[in-house]
Amino acid sequence: MATVIPSQIDISNEESLRSVLNFLKAHFSESLQLWLLLDYVQRGFITKEHIWPHKLFVDDQDQIKCVVLVYSVIGFTIDHRLLDENKETSKRYVSFFCHPDNDHLLMTLLEQCVPWNQVDIIMYPNNGYRFSTMITSLVREKKLGDLNVHSASQIEINRETLEMTKAKIMQHIPPDITIRRLSVDDASFVNDHWEYKSIFSLGLIQYEIEHLPAFGAYHNEQLSYIFQSEQDDDLESSN
Repeated sequence: MATVIPSQIDISNEESLRSVLNFLKAHFSESLQLWLLLDYVQRGFITKEHIWPHKLFVDDQDQIKCVVLVYSVIGFTIDHRLLDENKETSKRYVSFFCHPDNDHLLMTLLEQCVPWNQVDIIMYPNNGYRFSTMITSLVREKKLGDLNVHSASQIEINRETLEMTKAKIMQHIPPDITIRRLSVDDASFVNDHWEYKSIFSLGLIQYEIEHLPAFGAYHNEQLSYIFQSEQDDDLESSN
């Protein structure tokens, strides 16, 4: 396995964080999920305290090929209003991206940077599922822990495709169903019914409604279903 000395990035350092964001932005769409999270941190929509404790690693600060973010999200009580600061209820997440053909560097970073004794489940989105066998083998060969491996699906569409999808849907929906852009007034309703509601989720939802193409299906003026693109105006203008 490659010899790599991980470099830890201080996410409070704007210049250092910007270099990581620039690297990730150059490799859309595979890096989009991690870029969005760090971009929210840079913009202040997510603070360091929201994902504390956290550690951001790269393989080489001067020529980044791999990025690994290890962070925690404190769990909330059932009514979602009282913060539970018991460390046993916090959830530890690992998000990563590596430049193509550098999987060996990523495996080394993951082995050294991830607190494997605290990991119970690994969830792979479509873009990361190719690492499933490699990471599972790494954990078992190194006896790093007992894991349950799951996969998840993610769909990404651009604004034009979203508009076309909306037009097709409207041709086949019942007359009492209306499709229209979400408004900021819908944010509270979406937040109240969101599984991951938290003390800062309302602000994130409001921002996404304002900056992302998000639509809702309304029945008798009641929002029943939403769909959106994870690409904002800034991203589109840069492509």
